[in-house]
Amino acid sequence: MPQVSVIMPCYNAATFLDRAIGSLLDQTLQDWELLAIDDCSTDDTRARLQEWSRRDPRVRCLQTVKNGGPSVARNIGIRESLGDWLAILDADDAFKPARLASLTALGDERAADLVFDGLIYYDDQERRETGCSFEQEGISTVTIAELIDAERPGSPLKFGFLKPMMRRSFIMDKALRYSESLRFAEDFDLYARCLLSGARGILDRQAYYVYTTQLGQVSGARSQGTRTRFTPQTRVDIMDGLISDYAASTPPSTMAALRQGRQWQVLYADAHRLGELRRTGQWGEFLSLALRHPRALWRFVSRSRVFRTGGGGNNSAAGI
Repeated sequence: MPQVSVIMPCYNAATFLDRAIGSLLDQTLQDWELLAIDDCSTDDTRARLQEWSRRDPRVRCLQTVKNGGPSVARNIGIRESLGDWLAILDADDAFKPARLASLTALGDERAADLVFDGLIYYDDQERRETGCSFEQEGISTVTIAELIDAERPGSPLKFGFLKPMMRRSFIMDKALRYSESLRFAEDFDLYARCLLSGARGILDRQAYYVYTTQLGQVSGARSQGTRTRFTPQTRVDIMDGLISDYAASTPPSTMAALRQGRQWQVLYADAHRLGELRRTGQWGEFLSLALRHPRALWRFVSRSRVFRTGGGGNNSAAGI
């Protein structure tokens, strides 16, 4: 059995596959399998994956029945996986060579179920790394309270963007999977459910995961591989689901953290809604929402380029 099962959903990702799979070939730990799930691509993604599979038997090419999004594809990978650890690799991202060896060793040493690491930001238009998520190195625990706290307004990094390695036995024993109804923030939902189910989480702030940003930090251009559609209301719905599903088994202090997290997500969603209303000229609804939620108005004003520079139009006032 392989030590690590790498799960990679693929949709119209042919131009990125060599970089992503090449980063696995460069790993210092070579005891891995790759489960590459083609989500009904319309380009030659499947053919490229099949070619990789012929070249390296560790590459397993799987297929969705119909396009279902990353959660569906990842769940197929989890179901078919054989490794002790699960590692998610998005097709337009990459691993640094020491990632699998370092995180599996740390996870085993600390008896962890989730092992988070830092991100290296990558601008795919400039084809260059542009910085890291954490300025300082170090290892610390990740609890549900800390996961929620990273969602607070002004937080430099929401942990839902991280891609922790997950102990396969824990995921299987707890019957945890990605929510197939989600195409946004599905990672955060799964991490929260793991921690609420008793997972031990740790974070190594050393950056091993090369993350392609939606907007290049140098080029300012949108990544060619980005499929995510920003829907902040989804995060409110996720918090509602967590509060409902874990109310009977969660201590009051954790429930208080979840409710606080929900308030933050409402703030983000309403600030983003104000941006949409301004952009479409619905000033009556804009004023009504601003009066009901003045903190959302302040966040919209402070985050919007329209108010900061007098032009442009950054309506993602939620700051995500």
